[in-house]
Amino acid sequence: MNNLSKSILLKLGMVVSIVVLSVFGGFVETNKTNAYDEVNSEDIATLETALNLIFEKGIVTDKNGFTLGYDRAIFEEELNGFEDYQEIIQGMEEAGLFVEVNEKGFDDSSVITPLIVACEWHLMKEKPEFIAAENKCLLVGLKANYGPTTALSTIANLISDKEFTLAAKKIVALGIKSNIAGIAVTLGIVMYNCNQDLEKKFPGKSNCM
Repeated sequence: MNNLSKSILLKLGMVVSIVVLSVFGGFVETNKTNAYDEVNSEDIATLETALNLIFEKGIVTDKNGFTLGYDRAIFEEELNGFEDYQEIIQGMEEAGLFVEVNEKGFDDSSVITPLIVACEWHLMKEKPEFIAAENKCLLVGLKANYGPTTALSTIANLISDKEFTLAAKKIVALGIKSNIAGIAVTLGIVMYNCNQDLEKKFPGKSNCM
């Protein structure tokens, strides 16, 4: 084989190697991306469910609409199957956020109902000042835990608007340095404290119009 043939074969070999490495590299990168998307998707689904429970579906109130805490049974039912299920339940338990039926202060006349839709139950709407106060309280709680990040204002707005899917996506995309269970428990504490505060400022149906 002459030098020209060797040179041509060498160049062809290099081209083939580059193509193979590029394809393999793309395959690896695609797998990494897919794996990341799967983790992302799981985190978003978990957080979306937790947000729905924390800010709407899982709140326990007494017959007068005052917040007592969260219904453990609903949390267990809705979160069962998610990877962070046990950690969220344990965190909520340790934070003292769950209330048990028939415990002191929770009688048979009490009901499980979302405070934030109470106005709808009475065919009324929430007052703009109540919505603003709730939004401000959520934002203060978020900033206290995660710093003055500008995206937190958007997240607070989405939660107030009950856009839990979008809120979950924003939180995950923000890359807050905490696991999903930790975020869920933190938000549970924030919402519980906000409810306690708002109920003093807007007693009865004064949050409705």
